[in-house]
Amino acid sequence: MDKQVSIVIPVYQRQDSGEAAVDSALAQSGVSFEIIIVDDGSPDPFVLPLRMAGDERIRLIRQEPNAGAAAARNRGVRAATAPWIALLDSDDLWLPGKLAAQLTLAEREATRNPLTCVMTGFMQVEMATGASRERVPIESEDLADFASACWFGPGSTALIPRIAFERVGFFYETLERLEYLDWFLRLARAGGCVRVLPLSGARVQVGGRPSPERLDRTITRLEAKWLAPEARERLEPQLRRNLAAYLSVERASTRYFSGRYAGFALALAKSFLLKPRLGLHLRDWWRKPN
Repeated sequence: MDKQVSIVIPVYQRQDSGEAAVDSALAQSGVSFEIIIVDDGSPDPFVLPLRMAGDERIRLIRQEPNAGAAAARNRGVRAATAPWIALLDSDDLWLPGKLAAQLTLAEREATRNPLTCVMTGFMQVEMATGASRERVPIESEDLADFASACWFGPGSTALIPRIAFERVGFFYETLERLEYLDWFLRLARAGGCVRVLPLSGARVQVGGRPSPERLDRTITRLEAKWLAPEARERLEPQLRRNLAAYLSVERASTRYFSGRYAGFALALAKSFLLKPRLGLHLRDWWRKPN
């Protein structure tokens, strides 16, 4: 039987959590799949444990030198053979039944729009405290939404038609963060959309935040690509304001958590000037789970 889904798992220095992520993928039933693990130049190479080593569904690719998560995902996508790509980060876990339910919805929606990506809800787990909450993102095909946040949830819930990478291109490898923002914005411009299966499909770890300097490098590249007068990608003025307002929220967040409160206030004020609103986010991105 041909594989229905290629599962791409980038790994960097996460032997134990990487094994757990692979186990959660192997536990999915009702779907024919392959698992492509991309070790992104770990100093201590990722090794398949004996219980996995003989499994013909698993391929381990070593990428050298370390090139970042976006490059590792691209390497896995290029190696994929199935018509659907499912992404799973090495510190996250899928919950039972996630992939089969998601694929059923994805195949049905593909008859209407072949560039439909299907996300699920997820359990968001705080690394510091272990506290968790369930989150379910909205659905959208509105380009303005894709220019306004990474609202569609973490990559570990994404099921993407391989044809979307053929039409939209791959993840932008020079971005250290927000590569999903850039890719899904390109998807929406090409006519793609996001549908959401309203169940928790993954346990997603959150907690670590980038330094302001690291985020600023990413935002500078995004601004050059989308917002500069000579930008390769062009958006209408209101969409440009939405994107600039959201990037200012991201800047404000990193400054707040690093204790740079003056910079936090300035970045947040800029965001509200660009997009006046009553709340922090540009709109409400979450719905109540069933």
